[in-house]
Amino acid sequence: MKGKHIEFVVGIAVGAALFGGGTAYAAGLLAEPSSQTFYVDGQQVQLQAYAIGGNNYVKLRDVGQAVNFNVTYDAATNSVQIATNEPYSEDAPAPAVTAPAPSAPAQSSYTISTDHWSREDFSQQANPAVFTSVYDRELYNAIRQTLVDVGTENSAGDRCAYTMVSKDDYGEVKRMVGRMDGLLRYEHYVPQNLTNYYEYLDYYALSAQMPETYQAAYDFIQPVIDTVNRMDTDSEKVKYLNDYLCSLLTYDKKSVAGIIRTFAPHSEELKGACGDYAHDFKFLCGAAGIPCFTISTTNHAWNMVYADGQWLHVDVAANDLYRQNYILLAKTVSDRTDEAPEATAFLKELLAPGSTK
Repeated sequence: MKGKHIEFVVGIAVGAALFGGGTAYAAGLLAEPSSQTFYVDGQQVQLQAYAIGGNNYVKLRDVGQAVNFNVTYDAATNSVQIATNEPYSEDAPAPAVTAPAPSAPAQSSYTISTDHWSREDFSQQANPAVFTSVYDRELYNAIRQTLVDVGTENSAGDRCAYTMVSKDDYGEVKRMVGRMDGLLRYEHYVPQNLTNYYEYLDYYALSAQMPETYQAAYDFIQPVIDTVNRMDTDSEKVKYLNDYLCSLLTYDKKSVAGIIRTFAPHSEELKGACGDYAHDFKFLCGAAGIPCFTISTTNHAWNMVYADGQWLHVDVAANDLYRQNYILLAKTVSDRTDEAPEATAFLKELLAPGSTK
């Protein structure tokens, strides 16, 4: 297993990091094993600590063993039971029979024994030249299966493909995935019913979901998407979406508009920087079914789209600023250096397998 790391929601950390169960899921705080000395009544005891958000945590059952009180988990009520008048026991007693709670049916437990799994080897469809030590075939399969399964019954839970992503590679992978965010948000995901997550802290699967806060924006653009869907070619669609976004924004490198404000009624153009244009354009392309991601230098961002069988550049911010089709469906751009060319090559094959062969 690669270098151990994990992300936890704070509230879940008590149930997963401290109790050692399989209820953790990725969401925002980095946790990793840390070294610390523990004493009980002056006697040193061995406990494994985990650093989360600047604090150290240990498993609740480990504390129970050190101090000699019993800790059990009641799955029926999703509760932790601490009995200070009972000695610690390795074997948890059978849970008491209780009336079912008025909630969704509990998921069956999910245990893994390998460091990657996918329904099929999607990577065989891709250009092998895009694979690197970070962007490998296993990562491709995990992400590609999520993209294929969006909106189906296979889009969550233990049906997600997964791989392992080390702590050293995690930031790079997260930035690459973030370049796809538009209509959908892509996030590191771990099933809550994964029982042995603590053994595979590098576990990496990907979720894809439209944020609830985007619903109004999505509804707002439906007349535009209806128009686009009647067009014959991807190029026509991209040009129309470029012009539409230019009608909503005006370039200002110090301003932030955002999807929710941009795609809502307003009496005048909103000010937005290049990142606004690029992110908003991904939102529009996602709604229109056009593969799209962001590409950037150290100080500028724009888009690449897969239109009519090829990857092309679109810089809506520049097109709006210069009041012309400055970079619109361009095969290349000059005087710009891609910050992450390996990630760009990988993204092209993720969104359109075989497109760079």
